[in-house]
Amino acid sequence: MTDTDTDTITRSVSDLGAGAYLLMHGYKVVGRHGKDILFEISGNEVEEFETLQLEYLRSEFHRFDACIMSLKKIQDHRNI
Repeated sequence: MTDTDTDTITRSVSDLGAGAYLLMHGYKVVGRHGKDILFEISGNEVEEFETLQLEYLRSEFHRFDACIMSLKKIQDHRNI
C-alpha cells in the first residue's frame, strides 16, 4: 500500500440523488460547494466511489428520483 492509498481526498457530486446514493453506501459528506456535494474518501476508494456513481444511474433509486422530479413538474390543476 502506498501513501496515496491512505490519503483522504475530496470528490464532488453535482446530482442530489447520486449524492444520497453515495451517502447510503457510507461515504462521508464534508460539505457543499454551490450545488455540489463534497465527499471525503481515501485514495484507495476512488474506483469504488466512481463505480457507485455509475451504478446509481442503473438503479431503482435513480428511477425513483426521476419520477419525483417528473411529479414536481406537473402543473397545478385547480378544476379537479
